[in-house]
Amino acid sequence: MDKLLNSNWFVKVIAFFLALLLAMGVSMETEEDNANKLLWTMSSKKSETLNDISIVPYFDQQNYVLTDMPASVDVKLSGPASLITKTTKVDRAFEVYIDLTKQKAGSKKVKVQIRNLPKGLKASVEPTYVDVTLHKKITKEVPVNIDLKNIRKLPSGYSPGETEFSPRTVKLTGAEEMINDISFITGFVDVGKATETIETSVPLKAYNSQGEVVDVAINPETAKVKVPINKPKKNVSVSVKQKGELPEGLRLNGISVKPGDVSLTGPQSLLDEIDEIHAMEIDLSKVTEDTSYEAELIIPEGVKVSADRVTVEVDVEETEVSRTFKEIPLTIEGLAEGQEADILNPGSGFTDITVTGKKEVLDQLEASDLQAILDVSSLEDGEHAIKIAWKKPAGVLLEDPMLEATVSLTSETSTSETSGTEDTNKNNESTSQQLKERID
Repeated sequence: MDKLLNSNWFVKVIAFFLALLLAMGVSMETEEDNANKLLWTMSSKKSETLNDISIVPYFDQQNYVLTDMPASVDVKLSGPASLITKTTKVDRAFEVYIDLTKQKAGSKKVKVQIRNLPKGLKASVEPTYVDVTLHKKITKEVPVNIDLKNIRKLPSGYSPGETEFSPRTVKLTGAEEMINDISFITGFVDVGKATETIETSVPLKAYNSQGEVVDVAINPETAKVKVPINKPKKNVSVSVKQKGELPEGLRLNGISVKPGDVSLTGPQSLLDEIDEIHAMEIDLSKVTEDTSYEAELIIPEGVKVSADRVTVEVDVEETEVSRTFKEIPLTIEGLAEGQEADILNPGSGFTDITVTGKKEVLDQLEASDLQAILDVSSLEDGEHAIKIAWKKPAGVLLEDPMLEATVSLTSETSTSETSGTEDTNKNNESTSQQLKERID
C-alpha cells in the first residue's frame, strides 16, 4: 500500500477521479437551478395591454359598403409571461375582428371578437362593442371635369388652349347615399408659369355639393390631360422691299403679297417691337413682265411665324416711250409733166419728228418707215402752203409733227425756159442726190 501511495501514476489517477466527481456535482447543481428557474417562469403570470389593434371586418363586400367603424381597439392579454411574449413578439397570429356576414343594410352595434390566441392566454377588448353602418353598394357612371389652377400666374401674353382629357366618364362605386350626394368628379392641372403644352396624368376625386371630398371608389382613378399653352400672338402685315428701276417702257401698277399678313408668336417683349415682317427684296430691274414668285420672310430671332414664305405678285404694264428721228425728207408727189417744185420752207427740205409708242414697236422702227408727203397734184404754178401727209406704221404716234410746208411750182414756157428748165432739173437732181445721201 505504501508502494502504491508512493507511485506517481497512482496518485494521478486518484486525483483525476476526484476532479471528475467534483465536476459532476457542480453540473447537477446548475441544471437543477435552471429547472427551478424555468418552472418559476412558467408558473409566473402577468398582463399586457396592446393599444391600437386594427379591427378586421367581415361582411358581404360585393353588395355592401361599411362605414363608421373605429379604426382600432385596445386588447388586454393575461397569462404566462412567456406566452404573452411569444404571442406578441413572435407569432402575432391573433386577429381582432367583427362579423357582419349575415347582416343587412343599416346601423349596427356589433361585438369585437378575437381569435387565434394560444391556450393559456385570456384576452379582453376595449371597447367590447362598436357602432358601424352597412350601406347598400351601387355603381354609377358620371362625367369628368378638369379644372386649371393658377391661370393668372401664366407669363404675360400666354393663355391656356382647349383642354383635352381622357376618360370623359368614370364609374363610381360606394355607398348609395354617398354616390347620390356626389356633384362632380374633378382633376386639377397647375398651369402656373407654363410656357409649353402640358401633358400629364392627374388623380380624380369625387366632391359633394359642399365641395367636400367623398370617399368612393373611382375607376379609373386618374385621367390623362393635355393642356395647350398659347404663346403671345400678334398679327402683322408683310411688306416687300424693292431695289432698282423697271426697264424703260414698263410701269409698276402694284406689288401684292399673299397672305398679306402673318401671325407671330413669341415673348411679348419681342412682339411689342415688331410692326411688320419683310419679305426678301425684289430687283425691279430684272422684271420684264407680270411676275409671281415665292419669297422667304425675314423672321426676327426669337419668334415664330405662321408662314415662312409668301407669294409676291408684281403687276406691270407697258408704257409709251419716245424716239426722235432727225432729218426726215419731205417728199413731193403729183408733179405734172414739165412742172418743177422748190421747197421754200423748210429750206433744207428736211424735218425732225418725235414719235411715241410701245417700246417693242419703236425698237423696230427705222427712219425710212416715216414719210412726210407733199401732194402737189392739181396745183398750178406759184407758191403754195401744202399740208404734209405723214405715213407711219400702226402703233406709232407723232408728237407735234410739222403740219405744212411752202412749195414753189413752175412750168416750161420757152426754149430758154427749157434751157432754164434743164438747169433747174440739174439743180433738182443735185438736190435729190443730196437728199438721198442724207437719208442714207
